[in-house]
Amino acid sequence: MSDRNGRTALPKPSEVGPYLQLVCKATGAAAVAWWLARLVPGHPQPIFAALAALLGVYPTVARSLRQGLRYAVGFLLGVLVGVPVSLLFGPTIWGILVVVPVTLVVAAWPKLSGQGVQVPFTALFVVLAGGSAPVSYAVPRLGDVAIGVATGLVINAALPPTLYREETRNAADRLAERTADLLRATAEEVRHSEPPRPEAGTGLALAVHHSTLDVVHAHEVAAESHRFNARSLLTRRRDPRPAHKTLEALYAAAEQARVLAREAQRISSGRDRSPLGDGFREEFTEVLEALADLVSAQRPSGPRPSEEQVERARTSYCKLRDTAVESPEKSPDQRLAETQLCALALQLLFDLGHDGAVTPEQLGVSC
Repeated sequence: MSDRNGRTALPKPSEVGPYLQLVCKATGAAAVAWWLARLVPGHPQPIFAALAALLGVYPTVARSLRQGLRYAVGFLLGVLVGVPVSLLFGPTIWGILVVVPVTLVVAAWPKLSGQGVQVPFTALFVVLAGGSAPVSYAVPRLGDVAIGVATGLVINAALPPTLYREETRNAADRLAERTADLLRATAEEVRHSEPPRPEAGTGLALAVHHSTLDVVHAHEVAAESHRFNARSLLTRRRDPRPAHKTLEALYAAAEQARVLAREAQRISSGRDRSPLGDGFREEFTEVLEALADLVSAQRPSGPRPSEEQVERARTSYCKLRDTAVESPEKSPDQRLAETQLCALALQLLFDLGHDGAVTPEQLGVSC
């Protein structure tokens, strides 16, 4: 697994079970690969078998397969470059001056990802340690690598790694709560007559954004942990991960809530505060609070939204729309501002109806 920045994400040491399982499997894979490789004639010190076995043990089977193959390909490319350079120049400074830049260019191949370093590493070994017989040196090492990668993959798959399931649901719960907090804070800012504190709304909006990224990352990690994992097949019926459709609806609702909060803050603060009428302001805060309750009820671990919550959101929006269109004496700026906020609130209502927990029919706005 890797985090959002592409770094390897191993189990935290505090997660004693998964971490010890990984340590034990890596240790066993290295030992077994060393033992197996020594059974092959001409392999008295199969160092690369033990090293390659470690590349077959990662927190997920999918990543083990991917990194193991990349290691093997990087090693093979290093041999293919190192052998001809060694035959031409031997273990000399000229061999180093040729093999290093060439292999560093090859190592930049994106498909190798983090295993690109194996290309110059292996090529230098072939040039400097292969001496006058680089082929005789390299071929047994290729066999060591094949044994090591295969051993690591088999052991990791035979003892299925941990499935990361609860993390997605917990992250989605936090996203729903933070989105609801943003809407409630916006309602308070709109309700009160004093100018709101922009930094408060900005901080909550940023927290919603970060929570969205956390859900996406947790979902990716969970999906990878299930690929090629035998434990996933055995426990599929007990999978607590939220449905993809539910997460997509939550992402859309969170983003729309950020847009709604930003526009409400802009319109109701500073010079733009005057466009909102007092009646509209009060009705709008009711809508925001009703929307906050609906968003909070979108938590995958929580109960489905109640009929009372759905009805409150619908009727609140209907009252808001009526307030926005009445009073023909409103200024164009006021009518535009209120119409814009109505449209944003309506869009959030529709976003909350996409996952089946709240149907679009329930949120129908035929007032």
